[in-house]
Amino acid sequence: MDLGKGIRSALSRITGAKLVDEKAVDELCKDLQRALITNDVNVRLVFDLTKRIKERALQEKQLPGLSLREHVVRVVYDELERVMGAKCFEPRLGKQRVMFCGLFGQGKTTSIGKIAKYYQDRGLSAGVIAGDVHRPAAFEQLQQLAEKVGAKFYGERGNKDVNEIIVNGLKELKADVVLLDSAGRSAFDGELVKELKEAHRAFKPDETFLVVSADLGQVAGKQAQAFGEAVPLTGVIITRMDGSGKGGGALSSVAVSGARIAFIGSGEKMEDLEAFDPEAFVGSLVGYADLKSLIDKARDASDEEELQKVTESGKLDYSSFLAQMRAMKKMGPMKQILQMIGVYDVPEEVVGQSEEKLKQFDAAVLSMTPEERSDPQLMKQLSRQQRVAKGAGLKLEEVKELVKNFERTSKMMKKFGKDRGLMKRLGKKFPGLTGLK
Repeated sequence: MDLGKGIRSALSRITGAKLVDEKAVDELCKDLQRALITNDVNVRLVFDLTKRIKERALQEKQLPGLSLREHVVRVVYDELERVMGAKCFEPRLGKQRVMFCGLFGQGKTTSIGKIAKYYQDRGLSAGVIAGDVHRPAAFEQLQQLAEKVGAKFYGERGNKDVNEIIVNGLKELKADVVLLDSAGRSAFDGELVKELKEAHRAFKPDETFLVVSADLGQVAGKQAQAFGEAVPLTGVIITRMDGSGKGGGALSSVAVSGARIAFIGSGEKMEDLEAFDPEAFVGSLVGYADLKSLIDKARDASDEEELQKVTESGKLDYSSFLAQMRAMKKMGPMKQILQMIGVYDVPEEVVGQSEEKLKQFDAAVLSMTPEERSDPQLMKQLSRQQRVAKGAGLKLEEVKELVKNFERTSKMMKKFGKDRGLMKRLGKKFPGLTGLK
């Protein structure tokens, strides 16, 4: 069971209980212990965590406006956030040098490509220096990633003098953000420490990131501590959070080590990286929708005029709705989008059906005339539905279903457009939670 599913299952004992008493809180803590330990969170840390949850849940005064159930959930949220890393990382947006370190196989070079894209998406130019002269193919991989994201590249094939490469690279690259791929090893040793210190002195970074894989679990904290003693780390990037059952152990152990989590990677694509926000992360674990991230991603992925038109008027036509559907595709997999709006643990077959519906809708709208797209009432006519189905290669029943779904969504948007106080009321319901402030 993944960490989020285990925590949400544990919390269901409280949210679904008729009576919230000491026994219910005890059962909640036991379920949380199982979920956390299964995900490689340190046993002692888990028991300290659940001890604090029990004490606060039963003894701490409830905040005004919260029911006892909401009070207990809020306590769990607070304590998980404290364990997973209470400080939110805020990337500096300006000229800077960023050094990356880490052992082989942790995703260091791929993370450099992602970070280059991250800064370029925010209006900064990026350049990378190939300073890992030990790993075979590191030069080629970094060069390919730089080309993929449109970043500048500097490297000296065959040169083993890292300090010389750094000095030459800094002279050659004219970029706002310069990223250094430093030496890697299969294991942490004295030779690696020596090279890291020399590279750090030559490069003089503003940020120094350690890259570790979520697969390491609790070992990630030990690596953060060891690398932090070699060079002053400003943050840790945790990769493969999407495919590891040890992500909770990696996050908590890094936080406990005193290092700050800067970014988390959740896939192989260059956009699968985000600055670590403990509020948003823990909010997703306990099941609160990360509405802020959803809105930010929607703005990045969609046409802003269409988005503004829909949100201000609350009125949809088929053209604007098609723009939003295409924006959803750019935002990521359907499963990720559903989680952003607070829908978790959806069966894979349902997710697959939803993605297929998006494809059908796209084909149907492209088969409509401009008049039909701008006047949704016309698509209620059977003859038009038949023509669109034929043009889109769909069954008539599928087009009818799409029209019905559009009408339901349109009504919901109208209601949402009139209800300007909705977000404020949600914020009052759970004060302080991300996206609901």
